[in-house]
Amino acid sequence: MPFWYFLRIPKLPSDVTHQSNAVEVREYLIREGTLFEVGAPIVVIENYWAMMRLCSIGRGIFRKTFFDHHENVRIGDPIGIVAADGDDLIYDRENLEVEILKVKRPRPKVMEAAREVMRENAEVLRRLAD
Repeated sequence: MPFWYFLRIPKLPSDVTHQSNAVEVREYLIREGTLFEVGAPIVVIENYWAMMRLCSIGRGIFRKTFFDHHENVRIGDPIGIVAADGDDLIYDRENLEVEILKVKRPRPKVMEAAREVMRENAEVLRRLAD
């Protein structure tokens, strides 16, 4: 497999995104040198709001991890290298899917109410623009 790409921490769903834009690498679920397929669990991450599992949307050979357990990384940071055939390369989009394993604490209701007001305001502005 002559090509490679980075696995990066993807953008998280808004209900579990933390203002720091950082997560903790809890545990790699795949060893270096392992061949994996689409949907394979790669790593467990955690932030203030939730524990999540990141699964692959491509296939290849997991070549290298960049972080040890319990290290903090930012959204978009590479966490590993994958070797892949040309047809399996993923360069221009996120290459891991987020699966929420456990919500550690619910989001404050104030934040939900503020988001709803922002949605309503955006809709009013769209109508005024038309």
